[in-house]
Amino acid sequence: MAPAFRLVLIDDDPDLRKLIALTLSFSAGWEVTTAAGGVEGIEEVRRIKPDAVVVDIMMPEVDGYEVCRRLKADLETAAIPVVFLTARTQIDEEQVRDLGAAGVIIKPFDTDTIADRILDLCR
Repeated sequence: MAPAFRLVLIDDDPDLRKLIALTLSFSAGWEVTTAAGGVEGIEEVRRIKPDAVVVDIMMPEVDGYEVCRRLKADLETAAIPVVFLTARTQIDEEQVRDLGAAGVIIKPFDTDTIADRILDLCR
């Protein structure tokens, strides 16, 4: 049996964290670790070395862009795909590419297809 896909989800909204974690755990069989903020999330990524990171762009203190910058600057985490999650409808695609992110998922998203969407962006 193949090991489960491991994801670190970083979002300051506890309800959204729970929804995504439950969806990915039960429907896709993933191992999901959650973090409420950027600093905690970076620590979890360094500890777990997940297959991917999903991070909200707009968070207090350390936003998603900065999380991505720090992960990509660290040799131990640089190769881990980072997917942004945001309610913004207008995203600077050039900035996303320049940061090395795998892509963006816009809120609201379809819970039935979020696992496939993350996998597609990480390939």
